[in-house]
Amino acid sequence: MSWVFFFMDTARKLWRTCGLQGGIGVLDIAGLKWLFFDVGDTLVDEWEPVDDIIGQFVREANAYGYPVKIEAVRELFAMCYRKFEQWPMKVAIRTYIHDEDHRNQIQDKLKFCKELEKPFPHAAEVLKQLSQHYRIGIIANQSPGTEVRLESYGLRKYVDVLACSAEEGLSKPDPELYVVALKQAGCEPGEAVMIGDRIDNDIIPARSLGMRTIRILQGYGRFQPDLSDKERADWTVESLDELLPLLIPDGATS
Repeated sequence: MSWVFFFMDTARKLWRTCGLQGGIGVLDIAGLKWLFFDVGDTLVDEWEPVDDIIGQFVREANAYGYPVKIEAVRELFAMCYRKFEQWPMKVAIRTYIHDEDHRNQIQDKLKFCKELEKPFPHAAEVLKQLSQHYRIGIIANQSPGTEVRLESYGLRKYVDVLACSAEEGLSKPDPELYVVALKQAGCEPGEAVMIGDRIDNDIIPARSLGMRTIRILQGYGRFQPDLSDKERADWTVESLDELLPLLIPDGATS
């Protein structure tokens, strides 16, 4: 069994043992009109490109004479998420590379390969079914070209509003990016739910505006610990397909 699959299987067992699925109560969908999704590790699987850039870093570090192991960097990334660090790769470079020139040279060589991203297996079908009951929006920190990428994944046709950092000049966790999305949608915060993998970027800013929230335990964001009740998602799921029974009335799925 590979490291990735061993980790995912162990993590699922831990989540079930800890009972994280319940959030802070039953999700009330009364009056809900809009569903806003994050992109990375919510609709789109970023595990491969993240592991790829970790591998790039290890190779470059080794080339400069630093005996860095990929398993150690993966664990450092998990620790960074547990501590709500926004930029784990910067932490890795500071931790393992002692020479400032080497740090800058390695940083310049690293590339996050967006072409390695792929939609989660149920993404298209889940959005298709949800779009029959709600309007769909995107609120995401993404490099330019999100609309084109969503089109290539077969997801764009289900999306009514796009509010992405590169195009809007705002980045999560700034609540202003959420305000932009709500304004584009003509939607009140109480009529919307935010669905994302990160407590710091997705759950906290959405809740601060009065939106309901669903945390999805995918990617490294799954390592972020629950905080106070005021900063905890209203509901937690393990995968996109678990959204359907949560958000669609009984008997209404197609």
